[in-house]
Amino acid sequence: MAETAHHWHLPLGVVDRPDPQDRRKLVRRLLGETADAGGMDRRRTEDLLLVTGELLANAYAHTPGPTAIDVDLLPGRIVVAVTDSSDRPPAVLPYRPARPRGHGMHIVDRLAVRWGVTPAPDGKTVWAVLVVAP
Repeated sequence: MAETAHHWHLPLGVVDRPDPQDRRKLVRRLLGETADAGGMDRRRTEDLLLVTGELLANAYAHTPGPTAIDVDLLPGRIVVAVTDSSDRPPAVLPYRPARPRGHGMHIVDRLAVRWGVTPAPDGKTVWAVLVVAP
């Protein structure tokens, strides 16, 4: 099993319902540093930001809110994981361009090499794996 080169853990307490915009800025900075550390090119960095944004948006929209985000930089890949307090798994809805919402997990499914859900003690963690280099 490959060793984690770097691990970042960012608690996102739902008790105080922080402003999602502030959290997005913080996460964007963290992910930018992570992508730089992993040697990701600009396009892959944007994919990482988009996937992470979708995982966070789903947690804010469909649960009481995310409780943490974890990022692991491994050889050749980055794993981003968002934990929330709901045990309801996300769903990949069929792509329908005319529908204004509901494309988040479709985007994750298309950009990540794989993704999944892991039960957590008080909810679940939705994670996605992205490659660092083409």
